[in-house]
Amino acid sequence: MHPAKLQKRTISDLQTVLKTAAGRRVLWRILQAAQIRQHGFVPRDELATAFHCGQRSIGLFLLEEIEQAHAQAYQQMRSEYQAEVTALQNQLQQETEHE
Repeated sequence: MHPAKLQKRTISDLQTVLKTAAGRRVLWRILQAAQIRQHGFVPRDELATAFHCGQRSIGLFLLEEIEQAHAQAYQQMRSEYQAEVTALQNQLQQETEHE
């Protein structure tokens, strides 16, 4: 397949995934697991450093692909995640108060 067509298909595929809440949640979990907002350095452990840097590299690749498909997607996923965490915290607080 021609590289331009392949890139266009890749972007279209990601746009399709990003249209669903479930797709955004899956991508968010992958980005979180890749620890893209953390550095990979582990003092006195070169193998762990290499492992974390590899994880992060894949996460950054995925983030770049996501941003090409939908510029605001990361912020949307982050906001949805924060709203979900807040809702769960509120639910736990209400359950604790009723005990």
